[in-house]
Amino acid sequence: MIHIAVCDDDLQAAGQIENLILDARHQCSEELEVSLYYSGESFAQALQDGDRFDLIFMDIEMGAMDGITAGQVLREDDGNDLVQLIYISSHEQYHLQLFDVRPSGFIKKPVEPEAFIHKLIPALQKAVRTRQQGKTNFLPVQQKGKELLIPFRDILYLESSIRRVSLITKDREIQYYGMLKDEERKLPGGHFVRIHQSYIVNFFFIKEISAKRITLVSGKELPVSEKHSLSVRKAYLSFRGTLV
Repeated sequence: MIHIAVCDDDLQAAGQIENLILDARHQCSEELEVSLYYSGESFAQALQDGDRFDLIFMDIEMGAMDGITAGQVLREDDGNDLVQLIYISSHEQYHLQLFDVRPSGFIKKPVEPEAFIHKLIPALQKAVRTRQQGKTNFLPVQQKGKELLIPFRDILYLESSIRRVSLITKDREIQYYGMLKDEERKLPGGHFVRIHQSYIVNFFFIKEISAKRITLVSGKELPVSEKHSLSVRKAYLSFRGTLV
C-alpha cells in the first residue's frame, strides 16, 4: 500500500487533491491510502506518532506552522529521507527556502487537474519502486490498521509476551499483536539474534555479552537462555568479524 498525506489548511483544496488521487488509483499497481491534515501542526504530530508516508502534497502558506517548517520536521528523521515531498502554492518565490527540505516537485494553485495528474503518476510509480527496493531495510509493523515501516538500524530489541510484541527503538516503544517467531523471519539474521524465547536483539546495540545476559549500550540488561547461549556467542563473534 502507498501511503499519501495531503496537508492543506484549505479544506476545499485538500478535498480536491484527495479526489484527484483517488480517481487515479487505477493507474497504480498498489492500493492507495490518503490521509488529510489541515495544519502543519497536525501533520507534525502524525509524524511524531509514528505515521509514515511515501508521498506528501504540502501547502506552503498555512497557519502557525507553515509547509516549510512542517517539511523540516519531516526531514529531521533520517527514515524519511526517501519520502517524496511535493509543495503546492499560489506563489513561486520559495525556491531558496525549500532547498533544505529537498522537495520532489512544485504545483501551482489553483490546482489544475491535468497538471496535477502529470505530477502524480510519476510520483506514484517512483513510490512503488522505492517501497519495493526499501522493504529489505525496514520491518513492517501493523498497528491500529496502519502499516509502520521501522528501519532495522533503529531497532534495539524485540520482546514478546503471549501474542503481543514490544519493539524498542532508540527513542520509542511500539506495541502490536504478533509472534516473535514471525518477526524473526523478517529480520536480517546477520544483524539480529534470538537470545531467549522472549527476546530478539540487534547486534549493533550490544555493549557486553556473557553466557547468561547481554547489556545494551543503553544500559538495559536482557537474559540469554541456556538453549540459545552457544548460538548467540557464535553469531556475535561472526558479526564482530564482519566489522573488521
